[in-house]
Amino acid sequence: MVVPRSSHLLFEDHDSGLFSVTLFLKAVDDFKHKARENKFVVRDFQYNEEELKADKEEMTRLSTDKKKQFGPLVRWLKVNFSEAFIAWIHIKALRVFVESVLRYGLPVNFQAMLLQPSKKTMKRLREVLNDLYKHLDSSASAIIDCAMDIPGLNLSVQEYYPYVYYKIDCNLFDFKV
Repeated sequence: MVVPRSSHLLFEDHDSGLFSVTLFLKAVDDFKHKARENKFVVRDFQYNEEELKADKEEMTRLSTDKKKQFGPLVRWLKVNFSEAFIAWIHIKALRVFVESVLRYGLPVNFQAMLLQPSKKTMKRLREVLNDLYKHLDSSASAIIDCAMDIPGLNLSVQEYYPYVYYKIDCNLFDFKV
């Protein structure tokens, strides 16, 4: 009892779709029941030209507001990005300090470095650093050899070395304006 050729796909994303269907009045309840059995959600739509016009006006008003606020937002982000980045690097430096004190104890005697090796030289750099600092943490070789999962410590086999290592991934900030 659906009006022939009245079903239209209005919108679809990866897991759902929105359809428009015109029904005869006497078949509405049966259609809703059958649709619910097949796990469809049926919603009534009443055409009201005034509401549609008000919705269009609201959308245009919101669009112009968005355009007006976009410029100041970008300027604010440019000013405050450096502050956020400095705070993020500061937290990384604090993590290096705390981890080195926890691993090697007091008095503090360490050298912090920031390295940016190419992908080709990363393996060689790891080998050289492991050879230089393997005497500092004899348990590192045992942890590297066996898989160990301690909840809350976020130690993975790939990231535990006899030296303190934290990766700084600057590609987190790749976005387009």
